[in-house]
Amino acid sequence: MSRLFQVFNKGALTRHQRMTRAILFGTLASLALCVVYGLISSMMSIEFSYAFVAMGYAIGLVIQKTGRGVQIQFSILGAVLAALTFIFADLIAWFGFSVFTSMDYLMFGLRTWVSVLMDFSMGGVSGLLSLLFRAFGVVVAYQNSRIV
Repeated sequence: MSRLFQVFNKGALTRHQRMTRAILFGTLASLALCVVYGLISSMMSIEFSYAFVAMGYAIGLVIQKTGRGVQIQFSILGAVLAALTFIFADLIAWFGFSVFTSMDYLMFGLRTWVSVLMDFSMGGVSGLLSLLFRAFGVVVAYQNSRIV
């Protein structure tokens, strides 16, 4: 019956088309959020940990609304894009856009990012909470990226 309905519904998207739309619009949202957070955080010289949860929700919502998928791959896409957004947003906040000018500088930035977030003794409870907010943002993106 659903196949019959799809014949008359010319605007129906296939599973592949929905995933393509989710990737496209999810990536665009991810890039926009990455740049906005990076710029605001670098100008104000503070970190907004709550923003990671909001960014994860926004990425998940964009993927859900544009992809309209129920498969697990939409959730995985949301989680991956959220994690990449958080990493690159921090790199922009810490080093500016010049971090992307060379592969050596980018690798330095990534090593710095990992060492700062994994060294809880340096940040204490604040460093742990910062990591937990990022992890929760990834979970929120995962949960909100598909229709359940």
